[in-house]
Amino acid sequence: MRVLATLCLVIPWVCLASSATKGLVNTNVIRTVDLQGLPFVREQVGVVIQNDHDSKVFKTYTISIDQDKAPNLSQLQVFERKSGHSLDLTKETPSTYRAVLRRGLLPGEKLSLNIDFVFVSLVQPRPQAVKQSDDQSWLWADNSLVPSVYPTRKQKTVVRTKGDVRAFTDGGARDGKQSVVFGPFTGEQDGGRVEVGFKDNSEQMEALTHRREYFVSHWADDLNVLEHYALRSLGPESAFDKVDQMVSKYMHRRDNLVKTLLVKVPAEAREMYFVDEIGNVSTSAVSKQRRAKGEDAFRVMQLRPRYPISGGWNYTWWHGYSLPLSRYLKVSPQSRHHLRLPFIGSMAACASLEGELTLAMANAQNTAVRQYELRVTLPEGARDIAVELPVAGRARLEPTKYYFDSIGGRTAVVITHENVAPELYARHILVSYSYSPWALWMKPMMVGSAFFVLFVLASIASRMEYGLAPGGRSLGAKSKAAKKD
Repeated sequence: MRVLATLCLVIPWVCLASSATKGLVNTNVIRTVDLQGLPFVREQVGVVIQNDHDSKVFKTYTISIDQDKAPNLSQLQVFERKSGHSLDLTKETPSTYRAVLRRGLLPGEKLSLNIDFVFVSLVQPRPQAVKQSDDQSWLWADNSLVPSVYPTRKQKTVVRTKGDVRAFTDGGARDGKQSVVFGPFTGEQDGGRVEVGFKDNSEQMEALTHRREYFVSHWADDLNVLEHYALRSLGPESAFDKVDQMVSKYMHRRDNLVKTLLVKVPAEAREMYFVDEIGNVSTSAVSKQRRAKGEDAFRVMQLRPRYPISGGWNYTWWHGYSLPLSRYLKVSPQSRHHLRLPFIGSMAACASLEGELTLAMANAQNTAVRQYELRVTLPEGARDIAVELPVAGRARLEPTKYYFDSIGGRTAVVITHENVAPELYARHILVSYSYSPWALWMKPMMVGSAFFVLFVLASIASRMEYGLAPGGRSLGAKSKAAKKD
């Protein structure tokens, strides 16, 4: 210590350089990994940060994500633990985000934050192939330490599963049948890669692509909804055997096959249909009107694919229905139209052998959407379009053509999003545009004009003579003979 003090007196800039390297420190980090709602993996990182700098005030906090997990990130939120206030986030790189603190963190001060992550499709089936009636086992693997640009003094990881834990790496401690604790780790100690194997027989699906289209028709007071799905089962692979399936119905009361797709639609939905790549699928039904606590009345489309969907199998289809436009459209006195629409609809997969549909089956959040596209096709004549999004990003406007459109055509609002989190099911998109009464009558006038022109052309064509005149002479020869007479 005396030597260090002497050096600081002789070379003052050494001390300045030493203090300048100090900054924010994670004094304690507790990560909780929730595997109870697969295919969505929720991580909550509770961190206590401290300003160890002598004079600098920190106004932001950098959040790092493992590069292997960054493509699977669905949602990221940061809150102050004490006040619950949400902090603004800015994405700097695919694996780095910066949170803006409500006020600068002074030297010596501490602040507790909750960092909430939602990832999709992070766990893998182990083994990858099973029989239809076997239990499904899954493997979660990750680094034992939470990545951070700041030094961390102490941390631990808690993993919670829905089914019983079957195995985990050395260094972990079982905390009941469905929980494992890794750590605590101190300083630069590295626990390496950790894994947890567990049982979970719930259905897990992934929509590789999902496109929802809205078609707005003022003339018919109609809002047509069309949804395209390319679905894949995330469960372990299993060969389909009809005999084994019937045996499992009575012996095991379950199997690893998805047999019904449940889509919640508004209660006033009408003209529903279900079509796959082969054609119309008649093996489907619609439930009676239902109402859950805190929700509007709804019905459930029970879509039954042509074949049970086994692990690793794909199924592509589209379905649609119509809604009354007046329920979703508000018009201001200045002819400004405000269209408020659900951003995305939920879809649940069901493998139960029960005959009666339950509300829990319809509300199951077991389908992740990797690539999502929303298209809102506005009526011809809509202008001054403005869009309010429930997610970060921008909407683009695309010109499009539809039946009996004029030269100008229509405008479609297009939004794309990756790794949709279940929290977006309750969000809405607001599209505002101007639409004059003249635009409402444009299409009927065009259709009427087109029929009038066709009528005139048909009348002219019906009065014309075709072919040879009587006696084998042409019409031209007949006219010349008439002139001589």
